[in-house]
Amino acid sequence: MSAIALFLLHASIIIGLPFALWRLGGLRHWVPLVVVQIAFGLALGPSLLGRLAPELWAGLFPPLALTALDGLVWLGISYFAFATGLHFDLTEFHGRGRAFAVTSISTFVAPTLVGTGVGFVLLALVPEAAAQGAPAWAFALGVGIAVGVTALPVLAAILREMHMHKTRLGAEALGCAAVNDAALWVMMAALLALAAGGGAWRAGLLLALAVAYGLALWFLVRPLLARLFRHAELHGRINERDVVVLSVGLFASALVSELIGLHAVVGAFAFGAVVPKPVARDVLEKFESFLMVVLLPFFFIAIGLKTQFTVASGAGLVFAWTFVASVAAKLASAALPARAQGWPWSDALALGALVGCKGLMELVVLTLLLDKGILSGVGFSGMVLMALATTALARPLAGLFLRR
Repeated sequence: MSAIALFLLHASIIIGLPFALWRLGGLRHWVPLVVVQIAFGLALGPSLLGRLAPELWAGLFPPLALTALDGLVWLGISYFAFATGLHFDLTEFHGRGRAFAVTSISTFVAPTLVGTGVGFVLLALVPEAAAQGAPAWAFALGVGIAVGVTALPVLAAILREMHMHKTRLGAEALGCAAVNDAALWVMMAALLALAAGGGAWRAGLLLALAVAYGLALWFLVRPLLARLFRHAELHGRINERDVVVLSVGLFASALVSELIGLHAVVGAFAFGAVVPKPVARDVLEKFESFLMVVLLPFFFIAIGLKTQFTVASGAGLVFAWTFVASVAAKLASAALPARAQGWPWSDALALGALVGCKGLMELVVLTLLLDKGILSGVGFSGMVLMALATTALARPLAGLFLRR
């Protein structure tokens, strides 16, 4: 096949088959689409198809064909980070009170601390899970952040499918996920800055630049966008000019973040967070389906091709430790504060199950940790499976607690 024909074959397979399996196979009543997409991407990788049919796999995914996917992968990741920022709305926290603050902070801080401890344990049990030369503290903190993640967009989709997005439980889960997302990017920015090397002065400079850029986005870019999009806020819809402004803005913000020494994804998320919320809702309504169904499957296939899972390699231990830590820590960190506020155990445990959803956010975090030389292929593979398992478990486990 020519390179063009091979790319079109890849696009047809990775966009069409997971969606057909999810809709026609009845899986939509049990798991979100992203779980099927991630699993399909893993199945096409060297761990499954590469072992069952090595010649077919080598013909479908030659090295030259894979380079053609790189641009689409980063396009999808950038727009996903931007969309996650669009979901983030500070006004949703107004009037929530101290009880919500305790629960939402607990659902990130406690799992992150537990995950960091697990990271040090993994360094002893599976030292090859860390990239060669990665500082022990950076690897442990990276595992902690991965355990503390909650995926806001995927969780919102799960709650809509369960008809719970307007309930008290749904609102609490989404609020916790929003706090988790904000804390995640702050922690990632700090980790990437500190792990960049060059001594404490360089890390301090990177953090100072990151803070300065965040303040510039909030106090300069946000008011400018409000003026530019005043017509869209009045009419509730965007036009072609607005699409160009938003796209150029998100890529420029991602570029600044990359040049600072963080990662482009951090800048894309931050830009999405300062877009006026009426505009954000219209963008999400028109664009999110295309992003999730068309663009992001290319990211999933790239993840699948990087993942080589064998128990002997130590990836099995990485998966087991991080999966147990994530499920247990998320359940406890959400259920105990909610129960102390008078929630019934069924709702409190269901909240813990829902905020355990990792989704795409986890895969983006793991990709950053791999690209920055903190995770090795072994650690990456084990935690990709953890992300898949926790996301698949969120809805049925919440449903089980609610039925009880």
